[in-house]
Amino acid sequence: MNYLAHLVLSGNDSDVLLGNFIGDAIKGRDYVGYPPRVAHGIRLHRQIDSFADHHPIALKARAQLRPMLGRFSAVGVDLLYDYFLSSNFQSITGQESIELFARRAEASLQTRVAEMPTRSQRFFEAMVEHDWLVGYGSEMGMMEVCRAMDHRLTKRFGVETPLKHLFEAARLAGYADMKADFASFWKDIGSHCHDQRLSPDTLEFVVQN
Repeated sequence: MNYLAHLVLSGNDSDVLLGNFIGDAIKGRDYVGYPPRVAHGIRLHRQIDSFADHHPIALKARAQLRPMLGRFSAVGVDLLYDYFLSSNFQSITGQESIELFARRAEASLQTRVAEMPTRSQRFFEAMVEHDWLVGYGSEMGMMEVCRAMDHRLTKRFGVETPLKHLFEAARLAGYADMKADFASFWKDIGSHCHDQRLSPDTLEFVVQN
């Protein structure tokens, strides 16, 4: 899952929000150095990713995007799902507008920047500067993200990457069906995360090397 989904699934606990936001930057058992609720957020981040990675709807979506996105289809699904979430935020979440949610999440995280790893600090600064959480909800905004990721990944792997074709791939696969599938997926992962937030001791620890 991408950043917006992780933030929404954190609930209203600022510690869990911080832990979920920095989750990608914390490896192995390094979470033990954080306060308990922040550590819980880090573990929740891993649980969300694990749940999504094995959910049949997400697996189906990867297969649908694979003809055009190849081995980057999983990344494509994460980005497409944040687009679906941001562009239909109120109807999907039953919360305030995406603009109000983004400002509230950013304000909470702004007070905790000093607790973030450097990698997360840099992403947070860019996220706020470019208003990514709201921008995810427009094709133009998401395409800017895709092009930026293609640039970084092409430098990293030495081959041209295909994320700029995300919406073309989705339309080829059946855009309306993928959007409807996401709504079902979101209900499942939302219920799962609600239960996990209420019962943190049940979170399975996922080791990341």
